[in-house]
Amino acid sequence: MLNTDLLRSTFRNGKFFCRFADVSKEENLALAASLSAVFREGVNKCRCDLAALTKNIIAAASDPKLAAGMEKLLFDSAEFDAPDPDTDYVAMRRELFERSGAAIASRGEFSEEHYRRSFPLPELDIYGDLPDFEVLRSFRDLTPEALLHRYNIALVQTMLLYASKLTLRLSDPRHSELRKLVRFMKFFRLLAQIRRCGENTLEVELSGPGALLENARKYGLLLGAFFPAVPLLKKYKLRAEVEIRSRKGILEVDQSAALVSHYGNISAYVPEEIRLFHRLFREKGAPWTVVGETPFINMGKKGICFPDLSFRNERGEICHLELFHRWHKGELRSRLEFMEQNPEIPLIAGIDRGAVNDESFALLVSEFPGAAARCFRFRDFPGVETVVRNLNRFIEDIQEKERKKNERGKRKTSRVGS
Repeated sequence: MLNTDLLRSTFRNGKFFCRFADVSKEENLALAASLSAVFREGVNKCRCDLAALTKNIIAAASDPKLAAGMEKLLFDSAEFDAPDPDTDYVAMRRELFERSGAAIASRGEFSEEHYRRSFPLPELDIYGDLPDFEVLRSFRDLTPEALLHRYNIALVQTMLLYASKLTLRLSDPRHSELRKLVRFMKFFRLLAQIRRCGENTLEVELSGPGALLENARKYGLLLGAFFPAVPLLKKYKLRAEVEIRSRKGILEVDQSAALVSHYGNISAYVPEEIRLFHRLFREKGAPWTVVGETPFINMGKKGICFPDLSFRNERGEICHLELFHRWHKGELRSRLEFMEQNPEIPLIAGIDRGAVNDESFALLVSEFPGAAARCFRFRDFPGVETVVRNLNRFIEDIQEKERKKNERGKRKTSRVGS
């Protein structure tokens, strides 16, 4: 993403407009190629040397802000050496300077050759702990077109850091497109409400960081990181309420902007905690197994629910799990109301303790006792034993209700027969 001082945007009539770079313009392509070449040929050079080279290119560019923005993206994508954690660079410099200073003060024989012979430099760079002297070790080369596309995506990402609300309107979304979009939302742990707006239109509303009282910066970064998934859609319209530089306005982007995403298949992006949970569940989750594909749950006027995980037991019974993390508490009440009104839906909910405190949870339990019986609380991520216990309890409750229903039916039949 970019810094706000690198944003190329205009504001008029209450709306923000991103000034996207023309990917077909020869001048822009040449600029992108020149900047990329500095990094491609700069492996083993330190950060300050690279910056000196790119500074000249930026100064000569007809649009310095565009050049500086692409430079920022190139620095972000490059990998630099980290300082040696076992080395006290400050002490190493102090010792070297004190010894050389003492030699100069002695007014004895002193020359560069004598200095190097008497005070051999350490194997490590004495400035290795300073960012400017970090050494470039690897660089993922980008074509000029790819760098310009990445820049255009970054313009929107940066604006979304300051959004209080984001709405996506999807026209004729394919099932595979929608599922992929939801996977990205789940991956970045974004809060979303999905509603039908007509027969072939869906509206996805995501709360922005400006709507949160805490963790706003982190949530904003996640929202920006999610955005490249949007241009993967064939038809979309994004509308965000943004406040930046003391200006409030609307940002609108749709497929006509011809943005190109650098995201691929979301199945390749699985958080470490999810991989760990799957592994532990295979070891300890019997009689349940994780179902590979989690379906959508149609909640009617309340929209659509996308569980995080689905499970199947040995009898073929399936139950879904939806997790509510710290910034999902706004959706929790609506979900509990749906679960209360639809006890037959095979859905249980896990609620992060950071989302709802004990007092608030007690109020929810009293208001939705049936749904609360299908909920459990966790911290950061639920354990396998907790999930299995709640899956079993839900199925047992369903079976008990079915047994009582059958008994009532038998008694009714018996009275009719007599």
